[in-house]
Amino acid sequence: SPCARPAPACPLRPESPLRVRLSMAAEMLVSVDGVALTRAPATGVLTLDMGGGPNLINPTMVSALMAAVDAAEKAEHPKALIVSASGKWLCNGLDIAWMATNPKETPAFLESFWRFLARLLVLDCHTVAAINGHAFGAGLFISLACDWRIMRTGHGFANFPELNIGLRLSNPFAELIKAKLSPSTFRAGVLMCQKFNSAEALAAGVIDQECSIEELPALAERMAIERLPANLKLRNFNPEAFITMKKELYPEAYRALNLGVYGATPESRL
Repeated sequence: SPCARPAPACPLRPESPLRVRLSMAAEMLVSVDGVALTRAPATGVLTLDMGGGPNLINPTMVSALMAAVDAAEKAEHPKALIVSASGKWLCNGLDIAWMATNPKETPAFLESFWRFLARLLVLDCHTVAAINGHAFGAGLFISLACDWRIMRTGHGFANFPELNIGLRLSNPFAELIKAKLSPSTFRAGVLMCQKFNSAEALAAGVIDQECSIEELPALAERMAIERLPANLKLRNFNPEAFITMKKELYPEAYRALNLGVYGATPESRL
């Protein structure tokens, strides 16, 4: 559950399909606190691996994710980014235990996570979430901040747990949901705390494709490669214009994530 205590950083499991994929002539750009960003020189595809454990979101994890997105932003074009993990979780949510013991630091921590999501939302290339397992709360928000989503079959749920654990949603999270999901889906997901398996997530429009865990790394890589500018047959791809286009598509979500203040009431203006 999102209330689970953080586990020690876990290395990528050697037998993991993601580890096998990353080992194929991948260049390591970032490796910090269990989070890795690699680049495939032959294609330019970047892969952000969040790790092999529950991958709870706390200040250490946010710092590592920020380092990865720093490198992703600086990487040369052509490029695309895959976000995934190596164990049975993509991410098991916010580190509620850390928040409970660090109440004074929690506002700045959550705002930093929102800023990470804002940067991922408008990254200057296509982004693919390869959901390898459970995506609860913060894990689902990371997936929604990506342009495209693939989820493994047979294991894992996508879920907004706030109703179940007695938390409010917050305006930045709410705006991201509204930007990416239909009203009926976010109503069921938020107000009924519905857990979506891969088939249900596909039917509800939460994800774009489902596949087995064995197929997930290759399918995510193929989806990323297909969205490189040359393969889209674009005459003049402009990364800055692409960033602006994303801001135009998701203005309220980007504004809320980039400027949101912890504790702001739903009635307040950012």
